[in-house]
Amino acid sequence: MNRTLLILAILTAQDISSSGQQTFPILTHTLTFSELLQNTAIRDVEWTNPNGVHEKMRITEMAIPIDQKMMELTKDFVASNYGLNSIWLHPRVIVFHAMGDGDLKTSLEVSSFLNDQIPKSWGNLYQAGRLPNGAHFIIDKDGTIICLTPPVSSDESQISYKRNNHKWIVKRHQDGNPVAIGIENVTDQGNFTVLTDKQMESNAQLARWLIWMENNKIDYLTSHHQFNDDVNYGFFLKAFKLENLQPQYRTRGRKDIGDSNIREIIGKVNRYGYSVHSFFELK
Repeated sequence: MNRTLLILAILTAQDISSSGQQTFPILTHTLTFSELLQNTAIRDVEWTNPNGVHEKMRITEMAIPIDQKMMELTKDFVASNYGLNSIWLHPRVIVFHAMGDGDLKTSLEVSSFLNDQIPKSWGNLYQAGRLPNGAHFIIDKDGTIICLTPPVSSDESQISYKRNNHKWIVKRHQDGNPVAIGIENVTDQGNFTVLTDKQMESNAQLARWLIWMENNKIDYLTSHHQFNDDVNYGFFLKAFKLENLQPQYRTRGRKDIGDSNIREIIGKVNRYGYSVHSFFELK
């Protein structure tokens, strides 16, 4: 783990209760990266895979706060794009992304992740809804697993990593939002498909935990680039009984982590007794 993140995490770890829950932070303004670091905490989770192998994983929590305004933007985005009336997702898919922006700090600052709404200057993306881009996790080059959007308890009052008492808010990563947990990867400027070995291991381990966490309801691991084709995307929507009401604002030409990396991650997951695959045909 990055030394700075580790020190900050240890300093704030005492704020976490033994139940693994804490008060959900309130968004008051657009965050700076420095402000985000100040709320860092460590989460240690463990589980047993279907093949009987017990695993432990460390999550560096850097929660981007959610307030009433953010919830309203999320509700508007889900309603206008999918015609649904809930801001809470039903996880069936994990979608992997690559930032292609450089280091962690730059990646978060230029992505709109730290903004309270997407910039109007972003054209089609803004017209599709003011909700900023986001992800549930981002994995740094050294393999550090960072949770940007922690799960919350059923009553929405606290962060909760309990398997039987949690839910995830929908985050805007532009395709399949109501059913997809989004995992970003920090990658070099302009690069999307070259992940470090540590990142590959962390992506696979995080996927295994998420599948376990969701009681094996997640069947598919995909890369965002696989949504580019309109026909394939149509099959995806139909399979999950979704409808995109604003396809004219859809993002195409995505690159992200690529077929080869998805194939390798799926192999590293299924090796532990799971049975997941890509929704789309891998080349």
